[in-house]
Amino acid sequence: MHPPQGKGKSLGVLALIGILGTLAYLHSSVPDQPKPVPKPVPKAANLMLAAGTSVTVRLSSPVGSKLSSSGQTFRGTLAHAIVINGRTIVPADTEFSGKVIEAVPAGRLSGGASLRIALTSFTLNGSEHQIRTTSVERVSQGKGKRTLEMTGGGAAVGALVGALLHGGKGAALGAAAGAGGGAAGSAFTGNRDIIMPAQSSVTFKLVEPLTITRSQPPQTTHS
Repeated sequence: MHPPQGKGKSLGVLALIGILGTLAYLHSSVPDQPKPVPKPVPKAANLMLAAGTSVTVRLSSPVGSKLSSSGQTFRGTLAHAIVINGRTIVPADTEFSGKVIEAVPAGRLSGGASLRIALTSFTLNGSEHQIRTTSVERVSQGKGKRTLEMTGGGAAVGALVGALLHGGKGAALGAAAGAGGGAAGSAFTGNRDIIMPAQSSVTFKLVEPLTITRSQPPQTTHS
């Protein structure tokens, strides 16, 4: 005998309800997957290099009154990290670029020679920063005077650097800035020309302040 048609339908509905209930239970028992936590975005920080900050670089190649020419670019690496308030602003070995402001071989300057250089930029974290620095100058006097003079601290020198490097802009600023820097390893060649060998340490000073924007990890607070 077959069950009544109405009773068979009721059993089918009950079975379907039971299956749906089981699926709902199984779904609710699966733990929720944790949502990915977004990474914190680094905050930008403005770091200031004041005017007068010393910058010492080691020359990557020699420069000289005879082997260099006015307007020529030279390169070097930072010899010592620039640290302010215990924080490294520019790390050691940062690449710097500079310009030969003047290169006069011996015999064209009252028998002596002249060499003047200054820094123009450096690259940090893939970004290039333009800078203005005092110049470093070496002068050899005429015949019989084999003395090497450093005259990079005068107002006239500062004005000339500002005018030559920046198209006349900042000449007054350069004149007011004054002092230049020192160089280790400057020497004469046999004919009184001046040469600064590769790896010579040369110190310049910033003429005006420089702001560097760097990213820093966000600070975490502890409860």
